[in-house]
Amino acid sequence: MSLVTLPDKIAVLDSHTLLVMAEGDRCQAVCILDDVLPLATSKKAHELTDCLDLFEQIADRKLAEGQVAYDGRVWITSSDVAGFLAD
Repeated sequence: MSLVTLPDKIAVLDSHTLLVMAEGDRCQAVCILDDVLPLATSKKAHELTDCLDLFEQIADRKLAEGQVAYDGRVWITSSDVAGFLAD
């Protein structure tokens, strides 16, 4: 099983976008920094949905590797996206 973004659980904030993802009955907050968005899309929630698969795969990998921040969230940066696309 892998992380999937919950419907209508996307919040576009000042410096990042917050997604709530789930795997089974476990929920995970995932933050995408604004520096990622020019690589993937513009900062509009309806356009973010075009890249959800990419963000879900990156978040799933980071969670599996224990790359969780002190606040319990998975943070996705432009380095994460570039590294993932290079693999």
